[in-house]
Amino acid sequence: MKRVVIYTETLETGAIIPALADYEILRAASTREVARTIVERSGVIALIIEKKQIDEPFLRLLSSIKKSFPILRICLIGDPAAGKESAGSLPPDCRFVPAGDRIQEEVKAFISEIDVTDRRDHPRFDWPLQGSLSLDDRHWQTFNIWALSAEGAFLENRGSAPQQGSIGMLRISFQNCRLVTRCEIMDRRPPSTRLPAGFAVRFTMVSEDSMRRIDRIIQDALIQTLLEPDSEPEIPTLDDQDLSIPGFESF
Repeated sequence: MKRVVIYTETLETGAIIPALADYEILRAASTREVARTIVERSGVIALIIEKKQIDEPFLRLLSSIKKSFPILRICLIGDPAAGKESAGSLPPDCRFVPAGDRIQEEVKAFISEIDVTDRRDHPRFDWPLQGSLSLDDRHWQTFNIWALSAEGAFLENRGSAPQQGSIGMLRISFQNCRLVTRCEIMDRRPPSTRLPAGFAVRFTMVSEDSMRRIDRIIQDALIQTLLEPDSEPEIPTLDDQDLSIPGFESF
């Protein structure tokens, strides 16, 4: 079932729950818990927030959420008197809903517009990582690595890319180790607002334990980014226990 995160300061959640009958509702008790829930729980399609005061730290949190989760839809419920001003200060693709008698209808309309088909099962994060790829296990080419997840990554490449569908060996370096896995070359993509030109790879030799550890590394970085937008999460360092997981090699 798809999930909706709700955080309210003064509004009783019962006022909007009837509009969300087809979704699992995850209640957050603070903005910190909002960040953790969005990052750590899968299947979250929307965030609904009722907040009395829309201040700069809160707007920075929303902007950070949209940057890290661009397809997550956000609905802000607020004072009708501050409607225009509040709506104008929100990040793009965030909807302002005035509190009042029509709140259920407004929330239902907001939810009905969400496309739930383009969702990923694993979070991803952009560190300044370095990696190397070999298609014959002898010759290696270095790439900048973007959009790392437990399922794959994006390799920056302005020249010709390997043939789609070919299989290679990929090494991705962290502070004290590297992840080594077979991968399948996916589609080549032009530069966008989020990524440079390059191509995606899908990991084909990552164990469940490795996937869980990559997920945890990325979740920790995302939570830090959401709660401290001006900070830059460090490239991860793995401990001895993590290095015993197949797929990770110490330097």
